[in-house]
Amino acid sequence: MNIILKTIAAGIIASFSLNAMAADAATKPSMQEHMERMKAMTPEERAAEREKMRDAVKNMSPEERAKRHEQMRKEWDSMTPEQREERRKEMHDRFEKMTPEERGQMREKMKGHWDSMTPEQREERRKEMHDRFEKMTPEERQQFKRDMGKSCDMPSAGKTDATKQPAKK
Repeated sequence: MNIILKTIAAGIIASFSLNAMAADAATKPSMQEHMERMKAMTPEERAAEREKMRDAVKNMSPEERAKRHEQMRKEWDSMTPEQREERRKEMHDRFEKMTPEERGQMREKMKGHWDSMTPEQREERRKEMHDRFEKMTPEERQQFKRDMGKSCDMPSAGKTDATKQPAKK
């Protein structure tokens, strides 16, 4: 009899916690809703919102961060190619508006992120990027190479720099 009561009590408690989790999930806006709300804000409001989000992420446990990352990844995967392209364009525009100092800080931050990854995570990321590149059309590959050349300040393949050629006499 005691075991049955404990089982019923455990079931009730589990039900309440599942209901609470479902209510919590229902109140959180999707990434698309969040982005739309951010677009309507002034630059100062957006900066304050980003700072709040950074602080919230810093206070998360590693498990919570991993769960959040997985959620964001699922949301990204559920986007249409057009939505993804729009998101990439927004991020590119934001990067273009940064000062050279801010860009340098961003690159250092991303380099630090890469350095903090385990070798297995790096290998997984490389494989993911390789697979993505393999699925591109030849035109998309060329555009990707051009874009990477611009962002990395690298000369395009097959072109020579006029300043490196010897002067004609």
